[in-house]
Amino acid sequence: MKKYIIIGIYCLLVSAVAAQDSTICYLRDVDGRIREHNVDFTKMLLNVKLKPELGKIIGRVQYDFHPIQYITDTLFLDAPGIHIQKVLLDGKETRFDTDSAGLTIRFPFALNWNRSYKLDITYEATPRKGMYFIGWNVKEPDTTDNPYYTRHQIWTQGQGVDNRYWFPCYDDVSDKMITETIITFDSAYTVISNGELKSKKLNADGTFTWHYAMNHPMVSYLVMIAIDKYAHKDYKSKNGVTSRQYYYNDRPEVVVPTYRYSAEMMDFMTNEFQVKYPWSTYANVPVQDFMYGAMENTTATVYGDFYQTDERTSIEYGYTGTNAHELTHQWFGDYMTEYSAHHHWLHESFATYYSKQFMRKINGEAYYESVKRDEADNAIRADARDRFPVAHSHGGSARHYPKGSFVIDMIRYVVGDSVYRKCITNYLKKHAYSNVTNHDFMMAFMETAGVNLDWFFDQWVFRAGVPNYQVTDEKQSDRVAFYIRQTQKVDELESYFKMPIVFEVHFKDGSKSIRKEWLSHEYDTVYVHAKADKEIAYALFDPASNVLKTVTFNKSLEELKAQASDAAHMIDRYDALTAMGSFDMDVKKDFLITRFQKGDFRRNQIEIIRQLAEDRSPEAIQLFRKALHDKDFLIRRAVVEKLQDFPNEILPDVEALLSDTSYYTIEITLRKLCKLYPNKSAEYLNRVKGLLGINCNVRIAYLELTIKKEIDSTLLRELIGYTSNRYEFRTRVKAIQAIDRLDFCNEEVLRNLFNAALYTNNRLNGPAVQAIKSLIAKPQNKETANTIFELTPWKDWEKAALEKILN
Repeated sequence: MKKYIIIGIYCLLVSAVAAQDSTICYLRDVDGRIREHNVDFTKMLLNVKLKPELGKIIGRVQYDFHPIQYITDTLFLDAPGIHIQKVLLDGKETRFDTDSAGLTIRFPFALNWNRSYKLDITYEATPRKGMYFIGWNVKEPDTTDNPYYTRHQIWTQGQGVDNRYWFPCYDDVSDKMITETIITFDSAYTVISNGELKSKKLNADGTFTWHYAMNHPMVSYLVMIAIDKYAHKDYKSKNGVTSRQYYYNDRPEVVVPTYRYSAEMMDFMTNEFQVKYPWSTYANVPVQDFMYGAMENTTATVYGDFYQTDERTSIEYGYTGTNAHELTHQWFGDYMTEYSAHHHWLHESFATYYSKQFMRKINGEAYYESVKRDEADNAIRADARDRFPVAHSHGGSARHYPKGSFVIDMIRYVVGDSVYRKCITNYLKKHAYSNVTNHDFMMAFMETAGVNLDWFFDQWVFRAGVPNYQVTDEKQSDRVAFYIRQTQKVDELESYFKMPIVFEVHFKDGSKSIRKEWLSHEYDTVYVHAKADKEIAYALFDPASNVLKTVTFNKSLEELKAQASDAAHMIDRYDALTAMGSFDMDVKKDFLITRFQKGDFRRNQIEIIRQLAEDRSPEAIQLFRKALHDKDFLIRRAVVEKLQDFPNEILPDVEALLSDTSYYTIEITLRKLCKLYPNKSAEYLNRVKGLLGINCNVRIAYLELTIKKEIDSTLLRELIGYTSNRYEFRTRVKAIQAIDRLDFCNEEVLRNLFNAALYTNNRLNGPAVQAIKSLIAKPQNKETANTIFELTPWKDWEKAALEKILN
């Protein structure tokens, strides 16, 4: 992906360039060349005909624009690898040059910045990025009983800067325009794009021409096209918005489990934001081999079809959370768009946050607390790798998604629910269909409620790290003293954090004392009232973990037992359980078993299983048996994952998981049973022989383990087949990894691996490259690989990529 260094307003390197009373932001390519943002595009009409067998686009793009610089006689558009045939300015041909980066248009005169112009570009493209032609080079027909067989499909992915590879554009987030797309394609297929379908015309050659149009502006990376044999179901929300949910027309069984809660989440978002849905249509569209989870293209989210699940597989890959995430982006990302990459968290953190809030409504408070803890853990691991803040273009996914989501939680915690919601509503309304910065978000609180959050943004958004608290407590005559020290490194990137913290002292009679205090120094002391005659059961520092942090707060075993039993919040009970991990088994076993029997959220139940995993007492074995029959598939699976071996008393219960509702549990159980009990492996394999699984996981495990026992040429051919481009990428990855573990190599395997290594999806090409390097460590395999490489007519980029792998 091409990267830019921003040298303009609200950037790390600030350089305001004045020209005729205007301020201009320049983009500098990494090679040093400056691109000027010298015009404002207001409208785009994109007309394309697609030749999928050739991976080719025949296109014409028309722009309405007006200059924003006093003197504009050239215009650069991103168009790498695109063959430009003709350029017209207001209907007249004009000169142009192309290079590896794109198109430079040389106007015959300096444009008048007081009027608008029309640009008309005719072009052809065979892109490797941006638009993806899936399955069209597979000879076999795309009809099979296996739902993971490749489809014939076309889809686009523009973010960050990849739409430039299939149509010439100003491919940057700082410019918005109203778009129309006209697509001509085979009439047997459904074509989807942004906005309302204005017309659908049958042509004499048997194709349809589809015309879509937006009614509000958006940035160029959100332009999308998706093509397959789709059907759809409409979901109407109480607020009147209809969501059109697409699915493959040969898989109607996926509709309900994939799209459940679609109407409810639309109502949830509009109620939460108090801003109506900002577009005229909305759709979700599944696509094969998508390189991410989903993409929030305006009015038409594209998502990986691994989320398109039936009732059984939905427990593993439920789409609801991702659906809510992408729907949130229709406001945060599409309606309001970041000014530059330094503000990217304003997209992803909000989408992550509101998805979490919707899932909280569905799944409850314990689920919400568990997700927040996962977010905190991700943020803390990121800080161990580097020290980028949230508002940094290199902050990475861990900061733009989970950490930023937690930061928004803390803003709401600090200012209060009603203030937060009012400020968010005003923030959205003020910046409708425009670009936003971190400063705009911060000012929303000042302008709406008079709340100055510069201190908060300084420590949580513009600086790195999290507070590391060391806490001790001491019972005094009529109070409990808490001594707190912040131990994180303090320098120009990280400070002592100022945050309100709640302290709770719980007494054995069931009562409690609470105090909320602001901590902001290296050392702080807080006193909480406690009558002298009351016995303390346990104390809590930041109950419910409202503040992102690490904390060391040593407690006695009795205090931890009381907290694990009686704390109101799941996450506080969990923290007590994990702290008990350092205690000997003989002093905690009975308590852990009793706690498990009483039931709790899965996170806590799994932690108890982990701590008891090596215990073989009758009571522990009974607990394992109970867990193996739990209604929660993750608790059942935890027994298989945490125990190194299985006591004979529960072996039949473990074996029963070969028929579990979870395909992943079946695979994990099968592999472990075959490893622990090789003399029974034939029986185990026979029990799963007819199962395909999710992304063929059970079938591939069956093939691998059977072949490992004894080579079967028929089964080996089937396994090798799964590594080919006849299947979607997750199936291929599982098969490639199985082949690698079997250490099997022949010409067909290497050809399939070469194909995968050159594929655009790095979640496929990464494992393929790893497998190639592993297999060619043997001289005979290296010789075969070199022969294939030398005798195959590769494209230049393919040859360069493979040479790098082979050498």
